Amino acid sequence: MNDVASITMAEVRAEPVPDRPGYGYLQSIHERMFGDLVPGIAGRIRDVDVQATGTGIPYCRPEYIDANLATLFGKLEREDYLTGLDADTFADRLADRWGELSAIHPYRDGNTRSQSTYVSAIAERAGHPIDWERVDVDELRTARLYAVAGNDRPLADYLRAHLVESVPVRDEREFDAFERRDRDMMRTAGIDPDARQTEHRGTNEPTMEQWPSLPEQSRGHDGMER
Repeated sequence: MNDVASITMAEVRAEPVPDRPGYGYLQSIHERMFGDLVPGIAGRIRDVDVQATGTGIPYCRPEYIDANLATLFGKLEREDYLTGLDADTFADRLADRWGELSAIHPYRDGNTRSQSTYVSAIAERAGHPIDWERVDVDELRTARLYAVAGNDRPLADYLRAHLVESVPVRDEREFDAFERRDRDMMRTAGIDPDARQTEHRGTNEPTMEQWPSLPEQSRGHDGMER
C-alpha cells in the first residue's frame, strides 16, 4: 500500500492544482491512492470512532465529520486557500487548518498520506512550497498531534522551518560584466546559475524536546471547534 500511495502522491504533486481545491479535491486524492487497494473505504467518510495511535487522543466522532468538514473548507474557500499571505502568516494559518483537518480524520485509513498530498498542493498554490525531502515523518506526526489537541504552535514552527522561499530571479540585463562572466562560466560547467536563487527559510528549526506534553483531548471531537 505504501508504494502505491507514494507513486500516487508523486503523480498528484506533478499535476496542476485545481483553481478551487476544496474537499472534493482531497476526496479525489484519497480515492486515487486507495481505490484499487481498499475500495470499500477509499474516499468515503468513516462511520466508526477512532483515536490517534499510541496516544488515546480521540478524533472527531463520525456524526460530526460532515459538519466539521463543511466548516473547515468554508474557511479555506473564504481565505482563497491561504494565498496572498507572507510565509510566517501562511505557516500559522496552515497549521491551524491542518490541525482541524487532522482532528476530523475523515477516513478510516490513509489520512496522513492524503492530507500531506493535499497540503502540499495548497502550499504550492499559495507560493510557499514545502521541502518534503527535509521533513521527518515522526516529527511531523508529533507536531500534527499537538495541533489535533488544539496547540498549533509546534506545527506552525515546523512548517515554517520547511518552507521553500523563492528569491526573485533577476533579468540577465541587470547583471554587470563580472556577474555575466561568472554566469557564463557556470553554464559552461553545466550549472544553472539561477538554481541558487531558491532558499530554505527557518533555520532555527524547533526540536521535539522543546514541545510541551500532549493533552488527552482533541479539538472538535464532539462537534465543537476550539
